[in-house]
Amino acid sequence: MLIIDAMDFRGVDLNLLVCLRVLLVERHVTRSAERLGVTQPAMSASLARLRTLFRDQLLVRGPKGLVLTPRAEQLLDQLNQVMAVIEEMIALPAEFVAETSQRTFTVIGTDFVEFILLPPLMAALATEAPNLQVLFRTPDPGNIPAMTASGELDLAVGYLPEVSEELIKRTVFREPFVCVARRGHPLLHDGSLPLDRYVELQHVQVLPGNATMYAAAIDTALAAMGLVRKVALWEPSFLAVASVVARTDLISTVPRRLATHVAQGLPITIYDLPLPLPAPEFAMYWHSRSQGDAGHKWLRERVAALLRA
Repeated sequence: MLIIDAMDFRGVDLNLLVCLRVLLVERHVTRSAERLGVTQPAMSASLARLRTLFRDQLLVRGPKGLVLTPRAEQLLDQLNQVMAVIEEMIALPAEFVAETSQRTFTVIGTDFVEFILLPPLMAALATEAPNLQVLFRTPDPGNIPAMTASGELDLAVGYLPEVSEELIKRTVFREPFVCVARRGHPLLHDGSLPLDRYVELQHVQVLPGNATMYAAAIDTALAAMGLVRKVALWEPSFLAVASVVARTDLISTVPRRLATHVAQGLPITIYDLPLPLPAPEFAMYWHSRSQGDAGHKWLRERVAALLRA
């Protein structure tokens, strides 16, 4: 393999390497000039410079015309390798074919994102990209910028208002939140949840990866009204919250789609929130290094379509 230190380029016209390769292949100055669209004297001058640069005659007279010196034969082999690498570097990116791709994409999200995304995504991949793999990781909001920059992470999906602005963001949906409590809760017997009771009761609060964005939204809305609630349990999993609520007098504020699902299998009642809480904005986040990648673009479009469905 030819290894060239950048320092060796000083004072070297790299265009001479193009001339050299043509000369060594054609073994004829006039034909080489015609192939490159230059004059014969110009090509002869280039050959003279190359002989000086490599301290070798490169082409010498033989019985049937010019022949390569041993040094020239070595250079031709190295030039072929170098040119192949350069052609690969400047070639258009290979087209991504989902049906045959064997890539692995790494995605981060909470278990709420898992719940709404993974079933339809894996069903779609089974027919559209059967050899493609998905590695789904638990939330790590603080490290998302570094992980996407290094290529360790392809896509983050969720409500991530504190993620660095250096990432590209695409909002895919807004999800209203509701309150859940166990069916037959002794302090909610009339079927309603007034604001004073919401503040009075103890809460289970989701805290994914030590990120407080869900709690902060609620507490900011309450603080604007001069109110404070008490959180008895901080829990990283939305799905685990439902089981805790079903067996205690704790209440929790969770995404509406999740509440509707768990209420089908657990003794849980759903209440509208008694405070003004804007529907959180769920988005996809990725690094600019992946913006033009055909496979990554395909994944983004597929995930966005499924989340909006």
